[in-house]
Amino acid sequence: MKVWFGCTTANWLQYRKQYFEIRNYLKELGCIVLFDWLEDADVRIKNKDKKRNIDKIYQNITQAIRDSDAVVIERTVPGFSSSHQINYSLFQRKPTLVMLQPRKDRRFANSYLEALKSPSLVIKEYNSENYKDILKQFIGHSKIEQGAKRYNVVLDKKHKYYLDWASIEKKKSRSLILRDLVEKAIQSDADYSKYIKDNF
Repeated sequence: MKVWFGCTTANWLQYRKQYFEIRNYLKELGCIVLFDWLEDADVRIKNKDKKRNIDKIYQNITQAIRDSDAVVIERTVPGFSSSHQINYSLFQRKPTLVMLQPRKDRRFANSYLEALKSPSLVIKEYNSENYKDILKQFIGHSKIEQGAKRYNVVLDKKHKYYLDWASIEKKKSRSLILRDLVEKAIQSDADYSKYIKDNF
């Protein structure tokens, strides 16, 4: 599975350990990390080299996102670049995991990011104990999510009437209403989450 991993270079020395741990674990899971730039950034920052070709970096990142099957972005330190990468990934309809370390100041716990309503977006707070579980579950879901599949469902009349009514009232297709209901069940089913983590 091809994955783009993004993070900011702001406060690099404070967070580089976590960035490398996430990237390395993606590789352990068998993912191909596209435009893997962490080592280059690490050398440039340690050498205090401010020269970089931002046009080429932008082209490489957007191409990597387009070519990826899923996107993982560490966004503990918010910034324009990572926000753009999240938006671009969602625009490309890529499964997108945004990882954040718990914020000490809870007054700023919510941002525009939490207001986005996209079935492709997963936002998770992580720490050194759970980041592997979060990544493994996300990659598992992403592997089985690729592509729509047709599925015939036999419903009782009351279910059909509800779908007909909801489709008009909510201005959503019946398929989308059913997908939303199944998605809610997936998010709340701990047994299924464990199954995905253990099998993908």
